[in-house]
Amino acid sequence: MRNLWNMLIKELRSLFVSPIAYVVIPGFLIISGFFFYDLLTTYARTAAFYQMSQNPMILNQLNVNDFILSPLFQNINVLLLLVIPLITMRLFAEEKRQGTDELLFTSPLSIGQIVAGKAIAAMAFFFIILILTLPYPIILFKISNPDVGKTLSAYLGLFLVGISFISLGLFASTLTDNQLVAAVIGFSALLLFWIIGWISETMEGPAGSILQAVSLTQHFEGFSKGVLQLSDIVYFITFIGLWIFLSLRAVGSVRWR
Repeated sequence: MRNLWNMLIKELRSLFVSPIAYVVIPGFLIISGFFFYDLLTTYARTAAFYQMSQNPMILNQLNVNDFILSPLFQNINVLLLLVIPLITMRLFAEEKRQGTDELLFTSPLSIGQIVAGKAIAAMAFFFIILILTLPYPIILFKISNPDVGKTLSAYLGLFLVGISFISLGLFASTLTDNQLVAAVIGFSALLLFWIIGWISETMEGPAGSILQAVSLTQHFEGFSKGVLQLSDIVYFITFIGLWIFLSLRAVGSVRWR
């Protein structure tokens, strides 16, 4: 446990010492903040219009979860396609580029501790980013009455999506010693799992069902609407487990060469 903790601290320190943290976090907050501001002002204008037109029936249907939070989390989900590969690209690629991977593999750390330490560090970094988005729902709770259950469900879905992205990005970083290449591989693979959902909508029969079953977007959609389904949770757990397992195998193959 002590070795794992030391590995985790080392990786977190590396993330915050490098320019990544000071580029990714401000960039993420600026763009997500713009999304929130745009959705909030659009909602306010729409509510004001129906209030002036004295149409209480439609006004009562303007739910902040459906009109602001759900679209916001969908937009943040897309933003993570770009952000997560920037976080994970250096995890193993940087070690290979600097030649420190040999020292790492000959250390008392097991392969599981090495992979877990790097993965948990990236997850902790992502969790910090997620916490920084809390002012958005807090503002809505100050001015309106969002559904707490739907809000928590959306955050849970976003957390699972982020961890899924990290697990795939971690594997991509084990394949190369070039951070840019690792980022491109991670982004391309994530984008593939993303657009599969769109392709499945144009296909019928078993092929369409299979593509829909492996689509990231399809399984996140329920969380964003406040609907928790066991199949969606199992999908994300399986997705994460698969790429962590492949990362372990990739690192293990390098260590035994």
